Amino acid sequence: MDQSMIILIVPIVWLLLGIIGSWLLFRKAGRLGILSLIPGVNLIVEYSICWSWIFGLIFFLLLGGANYYAGAEQTTPAGVVGIVVLILHWIESQRLARSFGKGFLYGLFLFFFDRFARVILGLSSARYVGKR
Repeated sequence: MDQSMIILIVPIVWLLLGIIGSWLLFRKAGRLGILSLIPGVNLIVEYSICWSWIFGLIFFLLLGGANYYAGAEQTTPAGVVGIVVLILHWIESQRLARSFGKGFLYGLFLFFFDRFARVILGLSSARYVGKR
């Protein structure tokens, strides 16, 4: 297998891991798994599972803002937006872990190894216990 095939396959596998993990979590939480296929909607549904849908909307808008500012000459807004996105992701990871009956360490696992942790959480015996 040459390098160009690896460059093609790795992002596809990464995308599939994200979709599968979200699908499994949505189904466990009683939501439609197919919503994990719609960009933006998947963030809002995910945040509604563990926090509030409004924070999912804010996260989605901030990601759009970060992409907008990344091409501009001013790097300060993009840096600030990036920090806010990281903080929101940290809080969401911890709340998602608690929503499925897991603790701080699993929230840490979700923060750093998001896609793998979601697939493991989706396939495990953990049950959705509601917003925590």
